[in-house]
Amino acid sequence: MPDSVLALVVTHNRKALLEECLQRILQQTYPPAEVLVLDNASTDGTEAMVRQRFAALRYVRLPENTGAAGGFHHGLALARDLEYDWIWLLDDDAHPEPDSLFLMLEGLRRVRGMGLEPNLLLSRLVWTDGRPHPMGIPWPDLRRPALLLKSRKQKLLPIRFGTYASMLVSRAAAMAHPLPTRDYFLWNDDLEYSGRLLRRGLGFLVQDSVVVHKTRNPFSSAITASDEQFYLEARNRAWLVRSDAFGPLGKTFWALNSLGVFVARLRERGLGGAKIIWKGWLEGLRNPPPRY
Repeated sequence: MPDSVLALVVTHNRKALLEECLQRILQQTYPPAEVLVLDNASTDGTEAMVRQRFAALRYVRLPENTGAAGGFHHGLALARDLEYDWIWLLDDDAHPEPDSLFLMLEGLRRVRGMGLEPNLLLSRLVWTDGRPHPMGIPWPDLRRPALLLKSRKQKLLPIRFGTYASMLVSRAAAMAHPLPTRDYFLWNDDLEYSGRLLRRGLGFLVQDSVVVHKTRNPFSSAITASDEQFYLEARNRAWLVRSDAFGPLGKTFWALNSLGVFVARLRERGLGGAKIIWKGWLEGLRNPPPRY
């Protein structure tokens, strides 16, 4: 029997984006067996739209906004009990091409043809104008140089972490690992969760599976975010450095990567932005999040 797929979409107050996302999911050439919408307490009419336009879908509304991290935490907790083979994680602004899921599963077939079973697969993310989306460029798994060469012929790239914008997670892997850390609330939770699944497991970018990530800008929104939001970015990056999702080299990478982000923030806001960076970074180093 072919692998069964549950699509999980997390949303908050983006009714129009969610509506297009759900339409595109249902129009897949190989549609998922079921779609679960996890609504983070939207107040813009999302619930009415889903119940009127997509009454056959499974809809769950949380009583409060728990952020993207909390949304995927709660959504995966539900999805793990539904016994589908794979869980397709999507942001509401991640809009798949008609054959995105079919090609992802074709990529799975090619991985298995190499005698491997992955924990997750990613689609290739592009922005609305077709250029590669910088937020969706995954980091290759440099620990496995032979596999990098072998998988290239299969249009696959072994990866070390990825984003929720289009992530196909094996239910077996989701059951074997703790849920996403909900206290991240916003930003970097997907990097930590996928990093945990891939520290001792395998994941691949399926290069011919394409998803349009309709962010407002084709770059990280954290750089221009409010101080309140950038505090979360700085804190969560410290949590990434502390996470057991990454070994010494991975922790070094995230420390240096964070330095680059902080420098970009200072260029955007001037030296006055240093206070928020310092506050968030120290909070993350001093106080780790509750265990998943």
